Amino acid sequence: MEKPENRAAVKEMIRAINESSRTAGQLLDHAMVTFRTDQLELETVDLVDHLGPVADLRDIALTLTSEASRSVKGDPILIENALRNVLDNAIKYSPREVLVRVTITEADSAAVISVRDQAGGFPNATLDQMTERFARGENAEGTVGSGLGLTIAREVMEAHGG
Repeated sequence: MEKPENRAAVKEMIRAINESSRTAGQLLDHAMVTFRTDQLELETVDLVDHLGPVADLRDIALTLTSEASRSVKGDPILIENALRNVLDNAIKYSPREVLVRVTITEADSAAVISVRDQAGGFPNATLDQMTERFARGENAEGTVGSGLGLTIAREVMEAHGG
């Protein structure tokens, strides 16, 4: 009864369901970000407190170096959403059992968060385009994603004056 073509069909259905679910979730996140950026709820946010749970959910090794204050004034829900999207990309496009390095520094009285992974980065020609809605890199084929993660991160950063 377990024909290879049946297994292949089920596997393709599961992939399509995962992709649809991911896209729907990202669309809802994007709508929430759009709504909340008009009415930012500013609180003191510890960036590290929002990075840890994201790494734990993905079961990755995350190293954090902080050369600046770990706290910023911002909307905690938006900041967590942006960090989750950036880390998700770092993990999704890197090899398995990867180490992701996050560094928090300060420049011109603003927090600067750098995420270094082993995914190979973006081609320089498309770097600006990667934060546009539904844009995906050349290495995205076969990887579940909506093309909204970096858009969300950019919009959150801009809403906070970045």
